[in-house]
Amino acid sequence: MNYSFHIEHLYVIRKKLADYLDNTPLEKLLAIPAGCNNNMLWQIGHCVVSQQRLMYTISGLQMNVSEGYFRNFKIGSSPKEWTATPDIEEVRASLVSTVDKLKADLESGAFKEYKAYKTSSGVVLNNVGEAFVYSNFHEGIHLGNLEIFKRIL
Repeated sequence: MNYSFHIEHLYVIRKKLADYLDNTPLEKLLAIPAGCNNNMLWQIGHCVVSQQRLMYTISGLQMNVSEGYFRNFKIGSSPKEWTATPDIEEVRASLVSTVDKLKADLESGAFKEYKAYKTSSGVVLNNVGEAFVYSNFHEGIHLGNLEIFKRIL
């Protein structure tokens, strides 16, 4: 499978995520809207963690984020549980570094196996290509959430 389109799509998504980090005041990035469990910073970090988990962990490979980063942004986590605010610069850097690493790993053939995985939305992913498409879709959902948060905060 040629992943060029998906890589370029992911860079576009990540640029938009970075724009939220760069153009949103810190108090808005950290505010949790009424009725929600997370904030804008969590939405952004969660995109990175989910892509890493869906593509690397399920392929039997090590994620390219720290354990603390993973804990802060994994599915089911919440900023309400944070003991300290995650490093925003680390989040910002991960937006590009994880795509660069993914591109290199895809080109080198690092993804050799994939254990079928059923997502929380009920979609079964059978290989890394399907995981990549789903991951980009998932990040689009979170971009939509960010736009809603921006409007209500």
